[in-house]
Amino acid sequence: MIPEHVLRELRYIEVYTAKRIRNLRVGAYTSPLRGPGFDFDEHQPYRIGDDVRRIDWNVTARMNAPFVRHTHAERELNVMIAIDVSRSMELGTAARSKQEVMTIITGSLLFSALSDQINTGFLAFADRVLTYAPPRRTRAAAWSVLEQCWSTTSSPRSPHGSRGGTRLLPAIQHLIKTLKRMSVVFIVSDFITDEDLFGSKDLAMLAARHDVIAVVPEDRSEAALPAGRGYLTVRDVESGRQVAVGLSPRTRRTYAEEITHRREALARAFYHVPMDHVFVQTDQSPIEPLLTLFARRMAQ
Repeated sequence: MIPEHVLRELRYIEVYTAKRIRNLRVGAYTSPLRGPGFDFDEHQPYRIGDDVRRIDWNVTARMNAPFVRHTHAERELNVMIAIDVSRSMELGTAARSKQEVMTIITGSLLFSALSDQINTGFLAFADRVLTYAPPRRTRAAAWSVLEQCWSTTSSPRSPHGSRGGTRLLPAIQHLIKTLKRMSVVFIVSDFITDEDLFGSKDLAMLAARHDVIAVVPEDRSEAALPAGRGYLTVRDVESGRQVAVGLSPRTRRTYAEEITHRREALARAFYHVPMDHVFVQTDQSPIEPLLTLFARRMAQ
């Protein structure tokens, strides 16, 4: 069951998001994907393989050459929220844990979609898909998803680590198979995985069929080593591997540079797919970065 302090924040988010989303709707921006729809994008010269039914004969007559009319994909969308509940997402040293931040992010997206009358689904994954709920559109369904989100992220692990490592590809492949209608897919994850995620064709295929957005929770403790001297023993919660780290100025500098490099490389990989992304700090409001993302997409 969701704790009372998290419930209070979710109830506030439900009201706050409904007010803010009147002008910043999840579904109000134009889809970056081309497809069947009514919103005009541009004319382009006809190329072999283009659908002849899309030839604009008025423009063709004026230009004395065949031109095809392209439109944006239909705006009536579903929203699918896929959250990473692997052990690497358990970290939380700020006022909110990553678990709480994920639940709040899920609530913000659910209530935003509900305000815009958009069906919303839910998927939880770790090393495999753990929970899947197809898109629905009721307030009761939204709160049911939040209960599922909290119970999945807080469920006890088996001795074999039922919520162990992070594997995004099974979740992405599941979405490719199950999402038959154009959807906005939010993937909430730290994207810490041993998979060749960006080298595979699966993520690019999902992004070609749907509008994919990465939401990356970050904890401040991940960006820098703690103050002090001597050695610090750190353990990878997914593999169990332990390493002793010397807390020297050189080590701190090297660590900070590696974290910055990983963040920049991740952002470049998102752009290459291509897919949108937003980083969310656990010690700040998770709502505002999402609403800022919606506003930026509306202006594009």
